[in-house]
Amino acid sequence: MQFVKAKPFQLIVPFFYLLGHVASAAGIVYAGSDLTTGGAWRTPGIAKPLDLDGNNVYGSDGYLLTTSPGGPVTSLPSYVSSISNLGLSFYQGALANPQYTLVDNPTSAGSVQTGVWYQNSNNGIEDNLVSIVLSQSGTFRLGVLVDTSGFTDVSPSSLRLRQTVGGTADSGFNVANLGANLSGDWYFYDVSGTGGDQFVLSGINWYNGSAAQFSSGIAGLTFDTAVPEPATSGLVVLALAGWVLRRHRKC
Repeated sequence: MQFVKAKPFQLIVPFFYLLGHVASAAGIVYAGSDLTTGGAWRTPGIAKPLDLDGNNVYGSDGYLLTTSPGGPVTSLPSYVSSISNLGLSFYQGALANPQYTLVDNPTSAGSVQTGVWYQNSNNGIEDNLVSIVLSQSGTFRLGVLVDTSGFTDVSPSSLRLRQTVGGTADSGFNVANLGANLSGDWYFYDVSGTGGDQFVLSGINWYNGSAAQFSSGIAGLTFDTAVPEPATSGLVVLALAGWVLRRHRKC
């Protein structure tokens, strides 16, 4: 049998194809919390260490905000095909006592009052709150806004992000009542997946003495991706090309 040596570019193409598929393998990692930004999620002057693209604005790729009144304001990122509420909704936060938290308006200057997407089951029960379906491969940071509702109890005691279609990635539970005081708290997950993958965000209710003891909900979601550094990307390409050429010469 005669073996034909592959030309360098013939090796590079499948190598990058394989690299891309490995990089897009599904995964979920809890990235941390931001308890200081609050409603200033679109204000660049407020430092945001967990903003993945470094422009101090959450939701540069896209977002969902449950404004009150009026319902959700949504801007889907290119890699997300749908965001679905798996529970109930309340868009009358301006009428609640205490009122729901004011946050930056993503569509115009000024602020807007939040609403809530929530479930209303027994205390201590894990409730599915939101599903996210990807339209294409992507790696992004998902932000979750809680603690904006009229009662601190509506802020979940724990959050969890897991994959329900296309794989079994799971963040596990993270504590989410670190600063439940109606100030607006953020929790973040680094997610990788492919088109058709579905992820479900869930929360556990907790009881802190209010009338909303059986509710658990969120006020919004944000999506951000890292901006690659040109110099770093170039070095990676050159290194891979050099490796392929060395392999070619040894054959």
